Amino acid sequence: MVTKKKSHLHESDKNFLVIAGEHSGDLLGADLLHELSILEPDYKFYGIGGEGMMEQGLDSLEELENLSVIGFSEAIKKYSFLKKVFYRVLEETNFRPTKLAILIDYPGFNLRLAKELKQRGIPTVFYVSPQIWAWKFNRIYFIKEQIALMLTLFRFEEEIYTEYGVNAKFVGHPITKRIPEKLKKEPVITEKLPDAHHGYTVGLLPGSRKGEIHRLIDPLLGTAALLHEQCKLEKKKIVFLLPNINAKEETFLLEKIKTLKQIHPDIQIHYLWNASLRVMETSDLLLIASGTATLEGLYFETPMVILYKVSLFTYFLGSLLIKSKFIGLANILAGEEVCREITQNECQPKYIFQEAWKILSNSKLKNKIKGILRETKERELGTTNASKKAAKEIQSLLRSLPN
Repeated sequence: MVTKKKSHLHESDKNFLVIAGEHSGDLLGADLLHELSILEPDYKFYGIGGEGMMEQGLDSLEELENLSVIGFSEAIKKYSFLKKVFYRVLEETNFRPTKLAILIDYPGFNLRLAKELKQRGIPTVFYVSPQIWAWKFNRIYFIKEQIALMLTLFRFEEEIYTEYGVNAKFVGHPITKRIPEKLKKEPVITEKLPDAHHGYTVGLLPGSRKGEIHRLIDPLLGTAALLHEQCKLEKKKIVFLLPNINAKEETFLLEKIKTLKQIHPDIQIHYLWNASLRVMETSDLLLIASGTATLEGLYFETPMVILYKVSLFTYFLGSLLIKSKFIGLANILAGEEVCREITQNECQPKYIFQEAWKILSNSKLKNKIKGILRETKERELGTTNASKKAAKEIQSLLRSLPN
């Protein structure tokens, strides 16, 4: 008969409230709960999460999909429901003595929850800083007052918080672990690509959402045509790789490529399904939609021209609310425009071509950009397992709490 090892924890020390409101938070949460369980197998987790967190032992009070909110109008529609969930979570703390709350991203909901939890004597760890450096900077004072520990994905965020007296620790970004894992699952590029002496490989990445794909595909393909003609003059080979992860837009994209080939029969442009990371790894230059993809481009240290084209209303609203000087995450982290940003009306083939050719035709400039991206990646993303580091910081906080 196997005797179970007696726990050294009191019942009230075992329970952790953990809240994630989106799938990205569930991924982070699953890795974190796994690492916490390695440090202390007797921890018990309850709260809200998806399949990943539940596989790590989370007792979820609500389905994660029900908390997903996209846009202002949907937030209004779901307000009543989210309010009920909010108070249900608080009520649950009355029945489960809780040592600590770990709130993962989802700041609109989780920051309010942190305040209520503190009033009940439950300290909170906030994992993934709200983008206070882009907008709503005043939140930093609320965070200082209500959050016991802020875990940041980027080093510069820790520096901001420390300057304002917030207990913050930089743990690194999970993409340093996830990208190598995901890369193994992506198909290998079999197309013959030019070597550095005889030509160029250019990745065309119009984004994953329908709106951005439809806004950016014509400027991208127009730029590809200009680069193709320029390379013919220079007697250089150029190959374009266009990856896609949105199945609904596949027919649209293939038609666009077909039309381009009718005008330029000898252009080499290859459509690739679910191979974005392979394209980023392989290319000499990325013409890329602004967004999290620029962070992946940074990981591969690949020079980029970052494109941003949205509706006039969205652009106007963003210009009023967003305080960051830059749009692309790679530039925000570098603190300078390492990768040229082309926005709105300038998002035309002639302007994109100018920037692209400037980089492709100048190996010294290309290497300079790669060097800055490498330094930025090493400084801001970290190289260790972010979840393991986050778990250790939480353990350190627990040791400092009164019994």
